[in-house]
Amino acid sequence: MSLKIHYAVTRDTLSVLRTSDFTRTNVRFDSGSGTESLGADFPDGQLGGHVTVQTGDFEVGVMTASSTEIPLGLFINDAAGSPFENTPAVASGKSPHMMGTGSVVEVDVFEINTAGGGALTYAAAGATSLLFGSNNGLVTNEVAGSGEALGTTVRVPGVSGLLGVRLRV
Repeated sequence: MSLKIHYAVTRDTLSVLRTSDFTRTNVRFDSGSGTESLGADFPDGQLGGHVTVQTGDFEVGVMTASSTEIPLGLFINDAAGSPFENTPAVASGKSPHMMGTGSVVEVDVFEINTAGGGALTYAAAGATSLLFGSNNGLVTNEVAGSGEALGTTVRVPGVSGLLGVRLRV
């Protein structure tokens, strides 16, 4: 639900957010998805740290199982809510996202299990350092979606619970 920015190359604020993403249902750990970082207290809707894909003319959305688009980056803020609520994203219809090769961020929402249920291990070097967008719209080191790498791991989740990401897109 948060994106800690260390180095920003580009913040895109032009694109509008796909309408369905304001109220999208986020998959919870207790439903068997393996996304422990999304507990029962997390809201529905697009969250900061979700993987961004282009969905139309100047329109972006959260990566899903049916996404074949190349990931653009990561959303900066939450955009959860219903029409007419007094939140900036809902009022403007936009949700800015971070992109650009070399951008370095940390996310607190990411996959911890494979699609098959096994535990994921993140590493800052080697084959498991490549990061992708998962079918749930979260960062993972398991190839999913278009198969295009989103970035690399620069900090493994430890005591802080944050995963460091250097974007490649």
